[in-house]
Amino acid sequence: MLLAALFLVQGVAQQVEQRQRPLLTERAADWCQLCGGWAWVFMAGLIEDNDDKAVIMSAHYDGNLSNPAAKEITDNFNGFYQPRFYLNENDVNATAGNATTTRTNVKTQVDAAFEQSPVANTGFQPMYIDGQIKVAAKVKFFQAAQGEYYLGLYLLEDNVIAYQNNIGNNANHRKLFRYSFTASAWGEPIANGDVTADQEFDLNFALTIGDPTGYEYEVVGVIWKKEGDKYKVVNTWSTKQIEVVLSATSEPRGLASFEVVPNLASTQATVKLQLAENQAHAALDVYDLDGRKMANLHTGTLRSGVHSFEINREMVGRSGLFLVRFSDGDGVSVRKVVFE
Repeated sequence: MLLAALFLVQGVAQQVEQRQRPLLTERAADWCQLCGGWAWVFMAGLIEDNDDKAVIMSAHYDGNLSNPAAKEITDNFNGFYQPRFYLNENDVNATAGNATTTRTNVKTQVDAAFEQSPVANTGFQPMYIDGQIKVAAKVKFFQAAQGEYYLGLYLLEDNVIAYQNNIGNNANHRKLFRYSFTASAWGEPIANGDVTADQEFDLNFALTIGDPTGYEYEVVGVIWKKEGDKYKVVNTWSTKQIEVVLSATSEPRGLASFEVVPNLASTQATVKLQLAENQAHAALDVYDLDGRKMANLHTGTLRSGVHSFEINREMVGRSGLFLVRFSDGDGVSVRKVVFE
C-alpha cells in the first residue's frame, strides 16, 4: 500500500519539460540485407548527431526482433518496405546514394525543431515494482489546442546483440523497439476536443517484465494526434532511469522495523532501523522521484540492534517527497519522507 501511494504521489510531482523533441524512426527487419548495410551506418550517424535532441528508435516490423506495435507505427508512416527512415511521420527518403546529404538535412531539421515552442509534452519517472515497470505520466499543454490526442509509452533497449543480415549473429542493435506498454500501439487517450493552455492530464501505465537491472532500457513517451485514420507526432520525451524500488524477492532479511520520524519534516528527520541479525552488505540511501541518489546514509556492515541516521534538508537540497531505501543486497524496503 505504501509503494502504491508513492507511485500516485510521484505522478503529481512529475515536472514536464517545455521542450520540443522530434521522433526519428527506422523501419527495419533482421533478415533485411540493406538494413545491415548502408542503413546500419546511417542509423549510427543519426544517433551520433541527434541523440540529445530527438527520441530515436529502430522499429523491426518483421523478423525475430519485431513486435506488432513497431509494425503498426511504421505502417502508419506509410512504410511498406525497408529500410526506411522517418522524421516524425515523414519519410526522409534516405538511400545509399544520398545518405550523407540526408543525414545532414535531418540534423538541421532536428536542431530547428528543438528550438520550437511545444504544444504539449509529457514527463515521467519509471519505477520497477513487483515485476512491473510502472509509470505515472503527466501531460501538459503549453498552448491551447483542439483535437484527439493520445500518449503512447514504449520500451527501447540499446546494444542488443542479435543476428542481422549482412553483419552476422553478433550485430549490435541500437535503440531497438521492444514493447508497447499498452495493447494499442497509440497508448491511452489524453483528450478529445478543446484543450486550454496549461491544462494537465495524469495517466498511469504498467508493463510486466523481468528486473531491468543490467539492461540498457529507455522508456519513451510519444504524444500522438489522430487526424482521420492517421496518427501524427506532437512531441516526445524519454528517460533511461528506471528506479528499482522493490524487487520481486523479499524485504531485507532480519529487518525488524524501519521508520522515518517525522515523515513530514521541516528541516530534519530521523531514520530508525531495528535489525534482528547482523547485516554484512547494508545500504541506506535517499532518492528523489527522478531516481537520483541524493544522499548515502550508510554502506557496509550493520550489527543487530537499533540504529539511527539523520536526514536534513541540506542533504536533499530542496523541499518535496523523497524515498528512503534500505537494502541488504538481496531484499529492499522503502519509506517516504517529505520536507516542507
